[in-house]
Amino acid sequence: MRDRLELPRFSLKERDMRWNTIRKEMKERDMDCLLLCGFPYKWDYTVANARFLSQIGGNAAFNLMVFPLRDEPTCFVLMPTFVPYWMRAQDWVSDIRPKKGLWADNVVARMKELGLEKKNIGVDGLAGPLDPDGWVPHSIFNRIRELMPKANFVNTDDMLEKIRAVKSPEEIDFLQKAAQLGDLMFEACAQTAKPGVRECEVYGKMMEAMLAHGGEEPTLFLWASDANPLPHPFRLPTMRPLEKGDVIICEIHPKYGGYFTHVERTFCLGDPAKEYLDIYDGCLKAYAHGMELFTAGQKISDAMNAIKETIESLGLGICETGIKSILAAAFTLPQGPTTRL
Repeated sequence: MRDRLELPRFSLKERDMRWNTIRKEMKERDMDCLLLCGFPYKWDYTVANARFLSQIGGNAAFNLMVFPLRDEPTCFVLMPTFVPYWMRAQDWVSDIRPKKGLWADNVVARMKELGLEKKNIGVDGLAGPLDPDGWVPHSIFNRIRELMPKANFVNTDDMLEKIRAVKSPEEIDFLQKAAQLGDLMFEACAQTAKPGVRECEVYGKMMEAMLAHGGEEPTLFLWASDANPLPHPFRLPTMRPLEKGDVIICEIHPKYGGYFTHVERTFCLGDPAKEYLDIYDGCLKAYAHGMELFTAGQKISDAMNAIKETIESLGLGICETGIKSILAAAFTLPQGPTTRL
């Protein structure tokens, strides 16, 4: 059994930089410990903060991380059989424990080992500006408070997300690799999508291109295919064979080591209708204007409003406009070009 798994990983220098940055912020906020609640949903979006400090995550893995101000951190994973894997998949955290009984009991036991019964503990995943619903199960948080009644639990809000917004050179390298996976996915679509080929076959070839070159699941992949598809591709591919004149709309998030890029591309089996070319031209103009406005010192709201005005001035409407991010800030490209197949 090999001691090191051949997976994307960051250096110990990167780990030390992240841990020092987080602990400096904890000290300024008078936090003695963080509880990072990596309950996976939203394509692992909600494991991002725990994975940022541990590299434990991916494939819908659970990771509840106790990150003290001074002592070594501890990660709790779902079951004992996962511990040997994570010990070989990363070299940042050496204290990895399996869930035994209730999540809350495991977390509290470690916090009591650290003498945190009367300390200030920041909790990630409660309702906040990033997610007004939060993602920590009510029963778990309630039991943690019951077992540590004298501790002061503090909502971290978007503390972690603000720190993660500034990317290191190693993170940018991961993003570039994710972008390369996106190129391979679109190449697979261009080569596979033909009249008579089923939608699901094209979708499958695109996923194969990502996974076969080091990408990971789960990742968001939206698809729509029809002569007149729905305005936003929120559905899975069907068994229907493609037909001449079909338009394929893809929104993909190729992921590498937990970092993904966000790309949208439209394909057409034949010559696109003039209306689609007009929409594409509008996308390019909006994108170009956005690139001028998204600069240091500018307010995001001002830039978004200006882009909205650009779109509406062309007589077009907005299907979706937003800024995408997960464990890494995503590079959002315009929906295009429309590729003729």
